[in-house]
Amino acid sequence: MKRISSLILSLFSVLCINAQDKPVISPLPQSCNWGNEAFATSVSYRINGALQADKDAVRLINDKLKISSDDSSSKAKAKTANKGEITITIGEYGDKAVSKYKKLIPEHAEGYYLKVTPSEVIIAGRDESGTFYGVQTYLQMVKGSTVRAVEITDWPSVECRGVIEGFYGNPWSHKDRLRQFDFYGENKMNTYVYGPKDDPYHRLHWRDPYPEKEASLISELVSAAHKNKVQFVWAIHPGVDIQWNLTDSINVCKKLESMYSLGVRTFAVFFDDIWGEGSKGDKQAGLLNYVTDNFVKKHKDVQPLIMCPTQYNKAWSGGDYLSTLGTQMYPEVRIMWTGNSVVDMIEKNDMEWINGQIKRKAFIWLNYPVNDYCQSRLLMGKTYGNGLDINDMVSGFCSNPMEYAEASKVSLYSIADYTWNMPEYDSVSSWNRAMEVLMPTSKEAFKFFCGNNVDLGKTGHGLRREGESTWFGKSGQSPLFDFVMMSSSASALLADSVNHPEMLDEIRPWVESMKLLGDRGTQVMAMQVALQKNDTVGFIGHYKSQAAIEQAQKAIISRNYEGSIVKAKPVVSGDVITPYVNENVAKLVKEYKQKHTYGLDVFPVQVIEDGEYFIKVNGEYLTDTEANADRVGDRPTFQAERDVINPQRQQWVIELDIKTERYKITNKQDGRYINEIGRFWKSKNNPYDSSWNTYIFVKKDGKFSIQNAGNGGKQFWNREDDHIGTQNDEQFIFEIEPVK
Repeated sequence: MKRISSLILSLFSVLCINAQDKPVISPLPQSCNWGNEAFATSVSYRINGALQADKDAVRLINDKLKISSDDSSSKAKAKTANKGEITITIGEYGDKAVSKYKKLIPEHAEGYYLKVTPSEVIIAGRDESGTFYGVQTYLQMVKGSTVRAVEITDWPSVECRGVIEGFYGNPWSHKDRLRQFDFYGENKMNTYVYGPKDDPYHRLHWRDPYPEKEASLISELVSAAHKNKVQFVWAIHPGVDIQWNLTDSINVCKKLESMYSLGVRTFAVFFDDIWGEGSKGDKQAGLLNYVTDNFVKKHKDVQPLIMCPTQYNKAWSGGDYLSTLGTQMYPEVRIMWTGNSVVDMIEKNDMEWINGQIKRKAFIWLNYPVNDYCQSRLLMGKTYGNGLDINDMVSGFCSNPMEYAEASKVSLYSIADYTWNMPEYDSVSSWNRAMEVLMPTSKEAFKFFCGNNVDLGKTGHGLRREGESTWFGKSGQSPLFDFVMMSSSASALLADSVNHPEMLDEIRPWVESMKLLGDRGTQVMAMQVALQKNDTVGFIGHYKSQAAIEQAQKAIISRNYEGSIVKAKPVVSGDVITPYVNENVAKLVKEYKQKHTYGLDVFPVQVIEDGEYFIKVNGEYLTDTEANADRVGDRPTFQAERDVINPQRQQWVIELDIKTERYKITNKQDGRYINEIGRFWKSKNNPYDSSWNTYIFVKKDGKFSIQNAGNGGKQFWNREDDHIGTQNDEQFIFEIEPVK
């Protein structure tokens, strides 16, 4: 019996070794047949076909592999490789080096054929991009100790696959973008649309050319993108103030010409998030036709335009706007679409509807994992919900990511997987592979972290994500075990000095918050034990400890630097663990008050629970009109309409300040606090001061009064015209509604 068990264990070990030796290829190839071990990764190579093959693919081989010679050097004229050398035969369809594999190369743009034998590696692309992608696949195969024999035939499901930098907030840095392009090349994404809302030369000052320094940086980005087979799509956003005349039509072409001189060869024109004159469909169609005739067709190497319409989702569609674009705008112009709403996943019936309206295949702008409307949360869960049967119905599929470029790679890895081989996409396996690739030496801790940063919370857009913190309470042990695991996983990430520092720098505020949440939960469990033992001193001590930890957690701010457009207060597991901790604190305190009188003065009297709220008077929303984290002295104003573009401008974080037991009010969009005279004030010279900037809320008949306190005086808030004023008499006029 013992011998049989040993045999089973040995067989299992062999199977595990074989499974481990089989490399992970992502995106998942269309066809892949593995063989046995072919050779060790320590071998050197000779390149055959380097003179004709794509230069970027050859450069990649030379950068990443041990090359002893290639056919451009005199010593490589011999037809046979040296003993122990592996020949890499490389080229595009029609090249002499790969001519005998001609029939095996897939008849798809960007497709490739890859074969590994014990003596040779064949990489044959349908075109230059195909060859480059074949090399990228091979480089994934040489990460272990051995290389396995394989035959791969591969091509993409979707023509344009990639990313739109189109979010509000802090644009990506130059270094962010350069790293992104390498990532896109590795994962076979071929499109990057440059359209950050806060680049003035993209939107507010679209007529003006980039200054010399900024132009140089754009040129560098274009070059880096093209080396990775990525179309750098530069987008202009003229709709805010465009005049429908020949002068501004020429201005658009002139700006595009200036970008052409920087190396850009693909262009987009955006009309999203505007109103009024700029949103007229017939005028937009006319402009796109004019630009096509007077700019695109004058350059043989410029791709057809991409256009983002004003009505870019079904919920906002109406009248004949979309059909006007469909019938009046040249058919080669690609039209972007976000789905049934601003934030939505895309399915087949969605595509059938929009394609019928615009008379062409829509170019998908997926608003995920973008978090500019829920900045407190990182969206690092599985990317699911898009149809697996729409590859023939789209002209492109691009993701709008978070302002956190490295953290976005969790989802972008899966977007690459999805758009390359859509019918075979599996969100779970793709997400698990991303963990291994993005954080290999801290994979489990990183996976744990991502699993606690999944859902968006309640927003005006309605999208929710399942699967956050599914491990919590499932261990069969006390929640104390879970909280300790939470703290230790965070500590492991904070101590990691091997993995990508850029990723760790980005997520650090959330990792620190996760650690503190675990520590706080540990204290709450200790409160529970103390209450069971009627240990009043212990209970009050643990209560104070968890309150101090909560304050430390609330003090963490991401992107808290001079010039930051948006500063976020991290929320980790905002729909599972954070509510669990808060609810248990409230429950335990309530039970304690019913049984004991010792130490009651440490508990705050809370009229409003900490959270996100709308503040209204007569049904009108208090709004951060300017929404600028560094602006001081301006006033929030009351607006009748709900803001659906930037909903966070009307969302207010109201939270109890432990020191004063009064409430602090900050805007969710930019984190600015309201001072005692109803103005925004957040700067180095006037930082938040709880003795001045906290307020008393009193509730009566469903409405609230708000009163200054401490050094801020004792006046009550009222409404003066469209903004906040103060007076001596108490007024119960404020409607405080939770954000849902």
